[in-house]
Amino acid sequence: MAHEFTDEDRDKPVRTADGERIGTVSDVSDGRASVEEEEGLADAIKEKLGWNDSDDGSYELSDAAIDRVDDYGVWIRQI
Repeated sequence: MAHEFTDEDRDKPVRTADGERIGTVSDVSDGRASVEEEEGLADAIKEKLGWNDSDDGSYELSDAAIDRVDDYGVWIRQI
């Protein structure tokens, strides 16, 4: 699912398919979302999302990871 992120998506929670909050949309630029990870997010989850170490704890959310975006947040595919 290709989602064109807008400023309206800023501050939305990012959740797994099971509803676990893994981050928050911290910035939107050129239709892409940057996500600030939740403190203590497991390395295994970050690895599956392709989130390598970041100096500021912010990662780009890939289209391939997104299941849906709604009023309640950004939902990622089952990982």
